[in-house]
Amino acid sequence: MTLRPHALFAFALCAVLWAAAPAGAADAPLVAGYWTEFYEHWVGVFKQQNGVVMLTLGIGAVCLFVITRGKWKK
Repeated sequence: MTLRPHALFAFALCAVLWAAAPAGAADAPLVAGYWTEFYEHWVGVFKQQNGVVMLTLGIGAVCLFVITRGKWKK
């Protein structure tokens, strides 16, 4: 019975990767243009001073999430 959760997780992971495969195609101009503009927008934001503040706050939020979700009692 311990194999079942792992099998379900593997199935879900494969389904997500299969569903996202068309979006990952670099040949499609619509998708490539979207990701290029997305990347350029966020690079521009992080080059500004407020982008640095946003990045720092984001890293802090991730750190707090990891710290509070840790299993310290074994």
